[in-house]
Amino acid sequence: MSQNSSKSDEHYRALSIFKEIGLISIGNKNKGISVVDTYTSDDVKKFLKNRSNVASQKKLRTISRYLLSASGHYQNLILYFSTLHTMDYTLPPMTTDIGSINPKKFKKDYEEHAKIAEKMDISCSFLEARITSYVDGVFYGFARPTKNGFYLQKLDPDYCKITFIDPDTGLLGYSFDFSYFNNNIAMLNSFPDYFREIYNRIKDNKSSTEKWERIESPLSVCLTTSFDFNPVPAFSSVFEGILDIADFKTLAKTKEELDNFMLLSQKIPMDSKEANKFLIDEDYVKTFHENLLDISPEQVGVSTGPMDITAVKFDKDTFDKNKVGQATTQFWDETGVSNLLFSANASTSSALKYSIGTDESDAFRLIKVIEKWCNSYIQATGNYRYMFKLNILPATKLNRNELIESALKLANSGMPVKNEIMALRGYSPNAALMNSYLENEILKLPDVLIPLSSAHTATPSDLNGRPKSNEEDLSDKGLQTRDNDSNEEE
Repeated sequence: MSQNSSKSDEHYRALSIFKEIGLISIGNKNKGISVVDTYTSDDVKKFLKNRSNVASQKKLRTISRYLLSASGHYQNLILYFSTLHTMDYTLPPMTTDIGSINPKKFKKDYEEHAKIAEKMDISCSFLEARITSYVDGVFYGFARPTKNGFYLQKLDPDYCKITFIDPDTGLLGYSFDFSYFNNNIAMLNSFPDYFREIYNRIKDNKSSTEKWERIESPLSVCLTTSFDFNPVPAFSSVFEGILDIADFKTLAKTKEELDNFMLLSQKIPMDSKEANKFLIDEDYVKTFHENLLDISPEQVGVSTGPMDITAVKFDKDTFDKNKVGQATTQFWDETGVSNLLFSANASTSSALKYSIGTDESDAFRLIKVIEKWCNSYIQATGNYRYMFKLNILPATKLNRNELIESALKLANSGMPVKNEIMALRGYSPNAALMNSYLENEILKLPDVLIPLSSAHTATPSDLNGRPKSNEEDLSDKGLQTRDNDSNEEE
């Protein structure tokens, strides 16, 4: 009994060494978790199906923000649409009765509109709002105008929701959850007086537990790329495609690692006469296993055991390495954006031009909402006899030169497009006025900078045929003709 017990103890002690060394060590020492691995395609489908649910909207925003930093394709897509338009604008008059215009007052009101638009600097102040509108699907903000500046304060979308439409402007309005300040009371001083007044009123009203309040102010800003009151990231429909790209990249990387992997197996000698008896001590097994593991590179695995190991070779040709490229192409196809815009192998194509035109049209929808808000703000915060409309041109980084050429042709036909040409050249209305005054009235550059004489600048009396040739270029007969003035008209 004791002899069998002793053998059993020896047997289990021998096996315990394999538990301690893990039998085989093939792990990737540098393996980490990517942010795109946090959510699966099934998660995305579930969130999109329940997009009216506030919790699903939050999850989709979280995924979108993750992908913005984790996926270069997604970042390119967001920045492409959000920065596509140059935000060039003009200030055409809204007055229809030409006969009643007071020229002096008309000019003054135009200059006031130009100053306000200049201070707003819409290309800069709305940049974050445009990016956020595509990343989160919605931007909630509040304008903070000062004497010399203007900026939009971004609000946390987790504490905001679209709740109404302004009947006067048609712009979306939102409500804010003032319980936000319960855990962020220090942030209250960074909010405008409008918010502090509402918070104090809610705090003093002990009889009500309602923390949501409509933000009914001409300074409130609500922009969305969604088509309803349930804003989700603008490109949430392509999240699955991005996850597919990540999966195929992981598969390709794993395949390459397996192709370059080697397994070292050291077999423990066994007693041929007695079953389950090792010929070397377990301490020796552990020591040699750990020594071999320490000197082996990461691509080499170490196995220690009493059994023979059969190698299984993975054929390099069994995996299609182009799967990543196919998934990437499918991603751009799903977005509706031509992959030629972001491809190193881009080739010219007429289809590319029309594809870009569709992108410009889609992105311009958000720009027109910004335009409507700007005009609403200007009208609500000023007192003018004559109104001018801030008109954002459909100019993008890709069609600007084309629009300039078109405007110049119209100008040659007498069309009133000079302000548009200056805007397309990057001049705001105020900058155009000030630069014209500086150059013409102060520096008097038209009198100082005299163009060189040419066929375009010469008067008819100056045009006496082509310029004279150099004497060394003339033949003897040509020199004689010049000396005799034979070519002079009578």
